[in-house]
Amino acid sequence: MGKKNIAFFEQEHFNKIKEYRFTPDPFLQEYVKEFMIVETPDLVNLETLPSTSVSLNYILNGAVNMKQKNQEVISLPKAFAFGIARTSLHFEFSKCTTLFVIIFNPGMASTLINTPINEFFETFIPFDEFFNRPQISCLNKIFSKKNEYEPMVEKIEKFLLVELLCAHTDGIIKEAIREIIDSQGSIPIKKLLGQLQISRDSFEKKFRKQVGTSPKQFSNIVRFRNLFENDHKKTTLTAIGLNAGYYDQSHFIKDFKAITGKKPSSFL
Repeated sequence: MGKKNIAFFEQEHFNKIKEYRFTPDPFLQEYVKEFMIVETPDLVNLETLPSTSVSLNYILNGAVNMKQKNQEVISLPKAFAFGIARTSLHFEFSKCTTLFVIIFNPGMASTLINTPINEFFETFIPFDEFFNRPQISCLNKIFSKKNEYEPMVEKIEKFLLVELLCAHTDGIIKEAIREIIDSQGSIPIKKLLGQLQISRDSFEKKFRKQVGTSPKQFSNIVRFRNLFENDHKKTTLTAIGLNAGYYDQSHFIKDFKAITGKKPSSFL
């Protein structure tokens, strides 16, 4: 398996979308992973990878629908935040849709959003439920210049720099996120607690509020994404699973199917 796109599973019409990615200003890189703009000239269906990050999304043109697990289709609002996702999610982009996405680093969306991040888990919340009117007005003005991507990114950076000027993050949670990512999701939570010298109840509560899910679930997502963020070309399924931190092939296949609804052989 070659390295996959970090946002989407490749689908039949994947080559019909265009992506533009921008690295944040150095002062923002602690908080924001990247800015991404997705263009779909034609109607396309995309399936996302499970995500460790909260994103802010703004539909510049067109429309995006989300298919629920019960097959119900929901039309997404023009401006919304989307939370961490343990499973793959299905979206339909209408013809001539353009979506602007701000992808936060894990645990960093809480510096901008006062709402507990666990309330965003595998769902979306419109901007007007956590941003005030002046903030929304400013964002609407920035996104009104729909065809000028670089100036748009620069203005969004200025907006974020102002909003994050007095931001504060919990050092213990930042360290926990780093340990989990560095271990590719394989560090036992008990060992992590010992290193951080914090009670489990306090840690779990803080982690959910700032990151958006439990430490164990976050570790599982990190481990799963590792399958797609490394080059596994000409490697067996067993080796892929073990390299990603799974105990054995059966555990790997079971987890893969629970997350995507399909067997690994469909993608790898």
